[in-house]
Amino acid sequence: MYQNYIFDLYGTLLDIHTDEYSKNFFKKYAKWLRRQGFSFEWKHFRGLYTTIEKEHRDKAAQAGRYIKPEIQIEAVFQEVFAANGYDITEEQTTFLCESFRKISLIYLSLFPDTLACLEGLKKAGKKIYLLSNAQRSFTWQELEMTGLVPYFDGILISSDENCMKPDPEFYNICCERYQLDKEQSVMIGNELKSDMAGAKAAGIDGFYINRYPVFHEEKEPIYKYVSRNGSLLEVLMQTGVNG
Repeated sequence: MYQNYIFDLYGTLLDIHTDEYSKNFFKKYAKWLRRQGFSFEWKHFRGLYTTIEKEHRDKAAQAGRYIKPEIQIEAVFQEVFAANGYDITEEQTTFLCESFRKISLIYLSLFPDTLACLEGLKKAGKKIYLLSNAQRSFTWQELEMTGLVPYFDGILISSDENCMKPDPEFYNICCERYQLDKEQSVMIGNELKSDMAGAKAAGIDGFYINRYPVFHEEKEPIYKYVSRNGSLLEVLMQTGVNG
């Protein structure tokens, strides 16, 4: 039925928990920075980071180019370090961003049925795409770490495209770049207000993966398919890949 399967990443294929805003995290990161030769008091770094990130997001929203704009976190880091007298290179910026994410990471793992689902689609000759609300410097290392990169025929990360789900333009960029027929495409994700709402707005069928302990049936579902128990294997069964 479908030729193109577009996946969300976090909460759908990857189970993740991070701590990027707590006092404890900023203390650990500031301590790590000092070992790298960057002198920051943790409260000062947190204040700069949260303020400058908000300024970038406000500016992107005011530009009005997208319904749901996205920023590049590297630009935030460059301003944060510049405010403390450091002129960091592009390579240093990437390293600092990647380390920020690693230090904030509590756990990261594939869901038990992720690879079986992706391998089943590949075996059936389907095309697989990733549409993720994420920062490249945070996410690419996690895609490589979990071995997911080879499964995708195309990867779109919101920080690269300046917009994110549920903005239908993010879906449109994916379809235009890879010449996907929307009628032959389905979006698989675990977020109703992001993955499913965006897919509906873009004219793409949605497959909702319920990751909650219970499932609440909607009176007027915005998705075409649902796995009530959060099983990715139902993507294969319900869309006709297996049987």
